[in-house]
Amino acid sequence: MKMSYVPEEGDIIWINFNPQSGHEQAGHRPALVLSPSSYNRATSLLVCCPMTTQIKGYPFEVKISGNPENVALSDQVKSLDWTARSATKKGQAKPEELEEVRQKIAALLRISSF
Repeated sequence: MKMSYVPEEGDIIWINFNPQSGHEQAGHRPALVLSPSSYNRATSLLVCCPMTTQIKGYPFEVKISGNPENVALSDQVKSLDWTARSATKKGQAKPEELEEVRQKIAALLRISSF
């Protein structure tokens, strides 16, 4: 029996962000998964940051290598039902890219290291 895909932290997935409101990212787009597969599997939810090719040089953008170049929007953290939104894996972020996103989220939320 083939195991179905469960998103893992660091995965780049394609997922539907609709519905959205205001300045939130919308539509089918890539996202960087932040939560571990153990959480994602148990809850059918995942925590992620949307990604975009519209790079503006905003302080909370983190460049993610690839073609085309994307940025993860670390100030737009979302919790989404990845099963209902039919998430599919499209790639993998480098460990240092994932770490930079985490650091920017920690700075935004004023979370210090333990």
